[in-house]
Amino acid sequence: MKKSRILAGIMAMTVVASFASCSSDGGSGSADDTTATTTTAKTEWTGDNIEVTVAEEAVDSEVDISGKTLKWMGFYDLNPTNDSPERSTEVAILEDTYGAKIEYIPTTTTTQYDDLATAILGGSPPDIFIYSDRNFPYDISQGRFQSVDPLIDWEDPMWADVKGTADKLSWNGEHYIAPLCYSFNDFQLLMYDKTRVEEESLDDPYEMWLEGNWNWNTFIDLMNTYVEQGTDRYGICGYWANAFVYTSGDTLVTYDGDKFTNNLYSAKIEKAMHGLEDIWAHTLVKRGWFQNDVFDNGGETLFYGMGTWAYNSVAETYPDDVIQIVPFPRDPDQDVDYVAKRIVAYMWVKGSQNDDVVKTWLDINRMVNYDPQYTQVTKDKFLKNNAGWTEETYDFVMGFNDDEKYIFAYDYGSGISPTMTGDNGVIRTLYDGIANEQFESWTQAREEYMNIVDEELAVYN
Repeated sequence: MKKSRILAGIMAMTVVASFASCSSDGGSGSADDTTATTTTAKTEWTGDNIEVTVAEEAVDSEVDISGKTLKWMGFYDLNPTNDSPERSTEVAILEDTYGAKIEYIPTTTTTQYDDLATAILGGSPPDIFIYSDRNFPYDISQGRFQSVDPLIDWEDPMWADVKGTADKLSWNGEHYIAPLCYSFNDFQLLMYDKTRVEEESLDDPYEMWLEGNWNWNTFIDLMNTYVEQGTDRYGICGYWANAFVYTSGDTLVTYDGDKFTNNLYSAKIEKAMHGLEDIWAHTLVKRGWFQNDVFDNGGETLFYGMGTWAYNSVAETYPDDVIQIVPFPRDPDQDVDYVAKRIVAYMWVKGSQNDDVVKTWLDINRMVNYDPQYTQVTKDKFLKNNAGWTEETYDFVMGFNDDEKYIFAYDYGSGISPTMTGDNGVIRTLYDGIANEQFESWTQAREEYMNIVDEELAVYN
């Protein structure tokens, strides 16, 4: 961005970034499907709580988009609503600094892709659409989006910092995804009641992690010990099987920039799946969808595997206890942590000719997640509005943005086709099938789905 003047902006957080933070090069996609957020009716904006100065170098004096509109199709509104009455940083800068605004075109999580296709075919496409797993490669290959290369200066330090990630999601030599950040709410991690662990005289998983002893063996041994020391107990609940398998260092479908590979016969995957079989065989899994009182709902549970979005409500449910976060345990043969993360990005819709507004919006979003003056205020605002979080826990989670210390675990199979993606797709079924009693063994699951995966990949290969 060009240097020009100092202008006033407003600091808040957007729903889509959801207290997100970016990392440097590395990674390749999102941890799971776009978070399903429902927004209530729009409300009148009455002002923001925290004001911040927009730095001189943050403003492009050559851009004149005053009076223009950015058309956004999504299942939530980027403008203030009853759910989120304060403007996000990005919206405030777009409005106050550049004089543009956002027009919300509502859709739903169920109909969003049909609505997008209808809008494109009808000649009235939105400008931007949220990125999710299935966009790469499926929706890109279907011609629903256009390359962002004409809009992005990849040599600009703030964009150069994420170009490695963008390169891994390039299609036919072009970039369609400009990563803005990792979503803070969507790191897939383990939560546990540290206070209860101390009362039970158990080894602390976080301390074991610090010492380098947190692996599949110590994880399973700890759950077995906890269950044996009481009645009506379980080792783990929540959404976690895929994140456990990721720690093997492999995924069901891989991509080398040219070809997608069916990896169901990976020895690393098989080893991880046998670990899931062992966990299930010892009746350590509490099935079902739990929230808030996860450690006491239908039987005491030691671990809760879920995205970080769930942490605040859990911590507030147990105000007298310390709810700790720890990465998923490593494969004993690995010496690094693999963490499931979700990229935040906007797709530039095919047919949109609002180039200058889309470019400005992407630059604003990347700047807000790159510049320390914005990330610090983001942190302050987050802690103020999420009483369950401590500064120490927040900083620990933010550390997962470092792709050199925490490798970005991502399965390319989730984006191959509608058959492969989503809660009921092939990829989710294969990861969760053992813990959900859909398969008796990994061998059964693999043989049942091997040909299906081959057929889906053959479309591209």
